[in-house]
Amino acid sequence: MTAHAPARPAMVTVGNAVRWRGETYLVAALQGGSVHLLSQHAEGEDAVVLLDALSRSPDFVVLDTPGTGPDAAIEGAPSVAVRQGLGDAAVLEGLSDKAREKAEFWLNHVLEVHTGLPGFAAPGTAPRPCFDPERTTLRQRYETKAAELCAAHHRVSAATVERKRLAWLAQGVWGLVDKRRVRGPSTHGRVDEQVVKLLWKVHQRHKKRSVGTRSRLFELLRRACVRKFKKKAEQLMPSRATFYRLLERLGILCGRETGHQGSSSHRPEPPFTLAMATTPGEQVQIDTTPLDVLGVDETGRVVSLELTAAIDVATRTILAAVIRPKSSGTKTGPNSRRHGGRATKAVDALLLLAEMCTPQPMRPHWSPKAGAKVSDLPYAQLVEADERMHGAAARPVVIPEMIVMDNGKVFAGRAFMDACAQLGISVRPASYNSPTHKAIIERTFGSTKSLFSQFLTGYTGKDLHHRGKNVASERLWRVDQLNDFLQQWIAVGWQQRPHEELRNPFLPSMPPRTPNQMFAAHVASSGYVPVRLSAEDRLRLLPTAWVKVTDKGIRLNNRTYDSRAVSPYRNTPSGWPGKGQRWPVRYHPHQPEKVWLQDHRNGTWAEADFVYQRLIGDEWTAHIWDQATAAHLDQGGSTRDEAAIARVVRSLLERAGRGPSRTTTPQPAPVDRGMTVGPQPIKDPYRNIPAPDYQRITSLPSMDVDLRQLCLPPARFPRPDDLPQPGTGGKSGDARGPQTGT
Repeated sequence: MTAHAPARPAMVTVGNAVRWRGETYLVAALQGGSVHLLSQHAEGEDAVVLLDALSRSPDFVVLDTPGTGPDAAIEGAPSVAVRQGLGDAAVLEGLSDKAREKAEFWLNHVLEVHTGLPGFAAPGTAPRPCFDPERTTLRQRYETKAAELCAAHHRVSAATVERKRLAWLAQGVWGLVDKRRVRGPSTHGRVDEQVVKLLWKVHQRHKKRSVGTRSRLFELLRRACVRKFKKKAEQLMPSRATFYRLLERLGILCGRETGHQGSSSHRPEPPFTLAMATTPGEQVQIDTTPLDVLGVDETGRVVSLELTAAIDVATRTILAAVIRPKSSGTKTGPNSRRHGGRATKAVDALLLLAEMCTPQPMRPHWSPKAGAKVSDLPYAQLVEADERMHGAAARPVVIPEMIVMDNGKVFAGRAFMDACAQLGISVRPASYNSPTHKAIIERTFGSTKSLFSQFLTGYTGKDLHHRGKNVASERLWRVDQLNDFLQQWIAVGWQQRPHEELRNPFLPSMPPRTPNQMFAAHVASSGYVPVRLSAEDRLRLLPTAWVKVTDKGIRLNNRTYDSRAVSPYRNTPSGWPGKGQRWPVRYHPHQPEKVWLQDHRNGTWAEADFVYQRLIGDEWTAHIWDQATAAHLDQGGSTRDEAAIARVVRSLLERAGRGPSRTTTPQPAPVDRGMTVGPQPIKDPYRNIPAPDYQRITSLPSMDVDLRQLCLPPARFPRPDDLPQPGTGGKSGDARGPQTGT
C-alpha cells in the first residue's frame, strides 16, 4: 500500500479555465493571494476569491492550461520542406557565391518537378504539360527534367534529379547544397589522424594523474608513437609548435591553463546552460558544505561544522538551512560499527523539506528588523492567505516544484526520494563532479562564509594557510546557538540584502532587488498558495525502519522501546508483502526518546518510549548515545547493556553542563616524535651516581701554621759525610758543630 500524500494545490495561471461551485470561470488576474474569476455563463457573475480557498474547494478543477487544446497538435502536418517553402533560403547566407547559385539553381528545378511550377513563376501561371502533376507521373517528370538539363549542357541523370528532390523534402534548401563546398578545415590540421587518436588515448590514460605541462604530454605522445609506428614515428610525429597548436584546437588544457589541479575534469561539456527559473519554487538547489567554523556539541567537545541549505533560483531566497556538527568517531575493531561519529544525515535533509513548507517563527531575542511585518514582504496578503505568517520572520515560504541535488548519500537515499514524492516534488540529480550544475547554491555557500562565518569566533578559514594558530582555544559557540544566529542572519542579512542577480530585465539601470522584494513581485503576479503539513504528514517525512515487535518491545539502534500502545502488534504479521512480522517504525535521530509505529490498516500511529529514559532524564540525541556506547565499549562493556550506556549518557550530559574544570590543570598530551635519527647519544659516565647535597658538605679545618713559614725554603738535613767520625778529634777551640745551612 502507498502512504497517503498531502494534496498538492493545482497550478493556476492567468488564462486558465476553472470549474468552481458548478460554474465555469476564466482566470482573469492574480493579485497577491486573490484570484479574479470571469464567469463564462451569460447570466453568471464574476468573483474575487482567495486562491487558498479556491484550491480547498471540493469541486475545484482546472479545466485546461494556456497554450494547450485541440489545436495544439494538427494531424497531417506538411513536410519540412513544404512548411518552410522558399523562406528557408536564408540558410544560404554565408556560403560562397558558387555554392549559393548552385543551390538556387536546383531549387527552381526541384520545385518544378514537385509542384509543376518553378520558384520564380508568377501567381496564376499554368504548369507546362510535361511537368503537370495531373497528367504526368514523378518518374516521367524525373526523366523529362534530366533530358532538359542534359540539353543545356548539364550532365544529370534521372536518378540525380530524384535524389535532389528527396533531399529537399527531408532537409529543405540545405539538402540542395553541395556539402563539398561547405566543408571546413580539419580540427587537427595536417597532423595525421592516427596520431590524433593516439593523443586522445594518452590524454585519457593520464587524465586522473596530477596535472602536468604540455611538454610532458608531448614526450608521452612521442613515446607512444615510437611504440606503435616504429620507424614511421619520426615522419608522423608533429613538431613541438604544431603540437601546441593542436592542443588548442582540440581543447586539451595542461599546466597553468587549467587554473587549478583537476579543474578541467570538473568542467561540464558544452553547451553551457544557466539555471533559469521564472516562478518561485520552479527550481530549488540543495547541497551540503563545510562551514569553516568550530563549535561545541552537546557533550562539550570541539567539532567542525557542516551547513546544509536550500535556495530558490528565481528569488535567491534561502528557503531553509541547518548547521550540524561533524566528527569521525571511533571504531573498536576493523569490522565493527563506528561509534561517536556524526555528520549531516538524511533526516536533516528531510527536516529541510518540512521547514520549506512552514513559516519561520520570530524568537523573542531576535532583532525587530527580522520580522516579516517590517520587511518588503507583502505581509497583509500573506497573513490573509496563511494565518501562520502572523508574527513570522522575514523569510518567505516557497513550495519547491523541482529540486536539483548532488549525488551524496544524504540526498540520494531512499528516505529523501520518498519524501519528495510524497510532497509532489520532482528531483533532478546533478552530474558527477560538476559543481556548475548547481552553481547558485555553491556561490551562496561562498557568500555565507564571507558574510556570516568569518565574523564568528572559531572561524578556521578555507584551508590551513588561512587558519589561525589558537582557533580551538577561543571561546566557541554551541551548535544550537550557531543555528539560532544563522536563522536570524538569513532573515536580516540575506533576505533583505540587495542581490546583483535580481534586477528588472525591463529596467536594467534600476538598483538590484532583495530576495524579499523579488518574492513580493512574483506573489503579485502568480499568487501564493500555502501547503500545511499536519502532524501525521511530518511523521511520514521521518526515516523508516522495518522492525519486529517482540515481547520486550521494539529493538532499534541498540535501544529498546515499549509501551501499551504497541501491545496489539507483538509477534503479529504486519500484512506488508514480503515483510512478515516486521512493521514500519518512524524514528527521529535528534529526538530518539520516542518512536512511532505505523498501522496501515486503520491509519493510526502507536507511540513507544525508550525504556531507560528515566535514567537519562534530559533531552539527548543519537550522537550522544553513540559517544556513550564508544566509551562503554572501551571499558569492556557490551552494546546490549542499555542501562549502563544510559548512565554514561547521563554522565556526559552532566559533564557538558558543568563545563571545563577550573581547578585541574590539563596535562599536555605526549608528543609523538617518530623514529630516532642521527648518531646514537654517548653514555653518561656519571649515570646512577647520586647528585651531591651541597648543604651537608662541611668546610676544611683552619691551619695553625703561619703562612710566612710556608713560603720559606725547606730545611737541609746533614749528609753522612758531614758528621764527625769516631776516633778523630778536632783542633782545640774548634767549637763548630754540624752545618745547618750555607
